[in-house]
Amino acid sequence: MTPPLVSFVLPTFRAARFLPACLESIRRQDYPPDRYEILVADGGSDDGTTDVARRFGAQLVPAGGLLAEAAKRRAFDAARGDFIALVDADNELRGTDWLARATGALSRHPEALGFESYYFKHSSDSRLNQYLTGLLQISDPLAAAIAGRPELVSVEADGAQILRLPVDGSYPTGANGFLFRRDLLRELGEEPYHEAAFFPRLIRAGRRILVKIPGCGVYHHYVTTWRDYFVKRQRAMILYLMRKRECPDTWEGERMRPRTALAIAGHATLLWPLAQSIWRALRSRDPDWLLHPAASAVSTAAHVIGVVRYRRTRSRDAAQALSMQLSGPDRGSPAARPPSHRAGRALEGERPREPRGRAAPRSGERAAPQAAGRGGTP
Repeated sequence: MTPPLVSFVLPTFRAARFLPACLESIRRQDYPPDRYEILVADGGSDDGTTDVARRFGAQLVPAGGLLAEAAKRRAFDAARGDFIALVDADNELRGTDWLARATGALSRHPEALGFESYYFKHSSDSRLNQYLTGLLQISDPLAAAIAGRPELVSVEADGAQILRLPVDGSYPTGANGFLFRRDLLRELGEEPYHEAAFFPRLIRAGRRILVKIPGCGVYHHYVTTWRDYFVKRQRAMILYLMRKRECPDTWEGERMRPRTALAIAGHATLLWPLAQSIWRALRSRDPDWLLHPAASAVSTAAHVIGVVRYRRTRSRDAAQALSMQLSGPDRGSPAARPPSHRAGRALEGERPREPRGRAAPRSGERAAPQAAGRGGTP
């Protein structure tokens, strides 16, 4: 049987230093090379990003001056695949069988929203990044507190988990190793693409099944330093406010206000994050959970500053210019170094929470199906 054709969609901007590791991980896949394409939608990089893309045989999609989601939309128009794989430049596919396993599992479930990757710790990453990705499974503690939880429905013979998403669409997903059918883009029509609105809308319309496989996911080299995290969360808030102006009904819309208010109050006092960190560190025996209160404080402060900076902009163009000014990797992080400096090993045995419902089978590699691939800001 011929494998489905897959279109990898990567938005980039000044990503030359870490894009090679991402593209190498795609090219290493045990999948017929003629059954996938790599579309790099570049926002006008001046650091050699496009040269890297060409070296790996990627198809360049001009997206000068566009932010990531608008660049993805342009790449969607050029995609030929049966499936779209959303991958960011700071991702690496874990292992050589990610694509085969993901397409195989999703092909068995045409009713599903998509296939979502787990995040895994990598030894070359900072403790902060290992906490955010390998444990929290999302880039923001506040968003993790607000988001709804999937319910585990069943586990298939190959270990694939079938999850049911919250009916209210309160589950941010759609990046960092997310695979979905290109046909779903028909529902987008002529509207702007915002993953924090598009996928929740599909969930509310009835596409509540999500597929995941323990051990099948990505390394997300998001941040190393606390300063980098502080800047990136400011940028995330600015982008969030820009998105809300264009598309108000996102995953944490009006219906989520009570939960959002409670989460903000808990994080503002730091009592909730402190209690969570102690409980989860003791339960999992992973000291990285002790970073949770500090990450919550930094993220909350960054959100406040992001709101202030956004309100000082006088137009959407000014806000976009500010967000692009804040983009780019921390120059001291592994994500900003050539791939040879990021050689490391995976850290196995993560043991975070299981989804509600029937327990998933125990294994040496577990990550919570809480929000892998999520980076939404409440």
